[in-house]
Amino acid sequence: MKVARFWGLVVAGVMVSSSVSMSSVLADPVETENPGSDFAITAAAEPWHEVSKQTFWLLDALERGQGVTTDGNAWIFSSPYGLLRTALDGKTVIARNPLAIPPHLSALGGDHIGDISYYNGTLYVPIEDGKKYEHPYIALFDANTLQYTGTSYALPLDLHPGGVPWVAVDAARGQVYTAKWNNADVLNVFSLDDMHLIKTVPLSQSIDRVQGAAMYNGSLYASSDNTTQTLYRVDVDNGNVSVALDRNLPSGTEAQGIAVLPTADGAQLHILDVGSNRVTVNFRHYSF
Repeated sequence: MKVARFWGLVVAGVMVSSSVSMSSVLADPVETENPGSDFAITAAAEPWHEVSKQTFWLLDALERGQGVTTDGNAWIFSSPYGLLRTALDGKTVIARNPLAIPPHLSALGGDHIGDISYYNGTLYVPIEDGKKYEHPYIALFDANTLQYTGTSYALPLDLHPGGVPWVAVDAARGQVYTAKWNNADVLNVFSLDDMHLIKTVPLSQSIDRVQGAAMYNGSLYASSDNTTQTLYRVDVDNGNVSVALDRNLPSGTEAQGIAVLPTADGAQLHILDVGSNRVTVNFRHYSF
């Protein structure tokens, strides 16, 4: 379902014990690509295409291996245990919190951070508890310092039976979205003000193995780790689901989180994936 928690512990331990950043050394430069026929796009798909890719290795990969969001000035990545803020080059480290899970959530078994979301100076961070999945939470962090704000919200367990792999803030509607990981048939809608459950929206088709989601042009775009690494488009008002793109990444690749930001290469959507060798993370950039 996610990058192994063992490797999360490894990177957390290494980053706590070392003050030396390897980011500028281990990140490959941005590559411009023309994927051409590598993508099988269904008739309902949108004309998204990959315009560039950045690859991170080893510890840099582990620190960026779960989720990503942005405040427009920096990228903020999540690993199973930590948070990382970088410049928009993806490499230059601005702030790091390698052991970000608050102690009271760790005491409940919380040991995994999913795909994160940003709103008004605050990170919305989903935290789940290992294989039990009995304590799904959203915790709030300062987006600049990456420190816990002291505020967290327990999510309804019946709506998150397999944990909380992602969260997406919809600032325009004043809403926050989650869904269960396996074959989600409803979208959970919470209030941005106080995270109370507003409603659930039935989906026109189930979406499976979603690892991250973000709002773009009023719709929710969801990154799935299914066999074709589908990028779904979800109408959050009526629940209509369509396929924006089947990415068809190399066998063994694990799709991860997604962020929205217009960048100089023409991309708007940016999606992480763990390479099949398990020691690299790719940051792929897509244009419409």
